[in-house]
Amino acid sequence: MLRDINLIEELIRHIKEAGSYVLASPEDADFYRKTYTERNAQMDRWATVKPLPKLQTIPSSPTPLPVQKLLSPETPLAPPPQKPHTNPSPLRNILSLVAPGLQVLNDIPRDEMALKISERWRTKNQSAPLSILLFQEPLEQRSFLEQIARALDIYFGPAKTVQAEKIEKEKQWGTFLSVESLKMVVVCDYTLWQLNHLMEYYKEVPASGIRTLGKVPLFLLPDLALYLKDPLLKRSLWNALSQKCQHL
Repeated sequence: MLRDINLIEELIRHIKEAGSYVLASPEDADFYRKTYTERNAQMDRWATVKPLPKLQTIPSSPTPLPVQKLLSPETPLAPPPQKPHTNPSPLRNILSLVAPGLQVLNDIPRDEMALKISERWRTKNQSAPLSILLFQEPLEQRSFLEQIARALDIYFGPAKTVQAEKIEKEKQWGTFLSVESLKMVVVCDYTLWQLNHLMEYYKEVPASGIRTLGKVPLFLLPDLALYLKDPLLKRSLWNALSQKCQHL
C-alpha cells in the first residue's frame, strides 16, 4: 500500500515538471495521428474485398459398407480387357502384296515335328533286312526270338531283333518300313494286335494268305508258349521261315 502511494506522488511530481506535454510533443502527436488515419483507410479498403467461398464438404455415409461386402466373392471382379493383336511392323502388309499365297504365323510353331524328323535316321538304322519285332514279351519268349534272329542271320543274311515300343510311341512305323533294304518283318500275332499304329499298315489277302506291312512281307508267329512247351514244333517253324526267306 505504501509503495502505491509513493508511485502516485512520483507521477504527480513528474507531471508538474513536464508541463502540458506529458506523453508526446506536438510533432510526435501529428505523426501518430497521420499514421493512425492511413491505417484506418487501408483497413476500410480491405473490408470491401469479397470473402472467398466456402468449400463444400461431401457428407459421409451414415452406414458405410464393410470391407467384406466390397470384396465379396458374390460380386466377381471383371476380367481385364484383352489387348488387341497388333503387328509391330509393316512386314505382314508387304508380304500380303508380294506373296499373297504365303502363310504368316502369329506364333512360333512347336518343334515336335522337327524332332521326329531329326530322329528318323535312328529308326532307319534299327532295321535289318530280316527284322524280328519285340514288345513286352516274357524273358523266356524274348530269348527264343533272339535265337531265331541268330539262326536267320547265319543262313539267310543280316537279321536282328528290333524294339517296337519306342517306334510305336513316336509313330515312326512309316519311316521304319520305308527302308529299302528291309525284306521281311517277323512278329508274334498277339504283339501285332497291340501295336495300333503299326496295324495301320497291315494288309492281308485271304485268298492267297499273303500278309504285308505296307509293301514289306510279314511273317506272323503263333503263340510262342506252344514252342516252349513242345520243342518238336520248333522244326516246323524253322521250315516255314526257311521257305519264306527263300522266296524273298
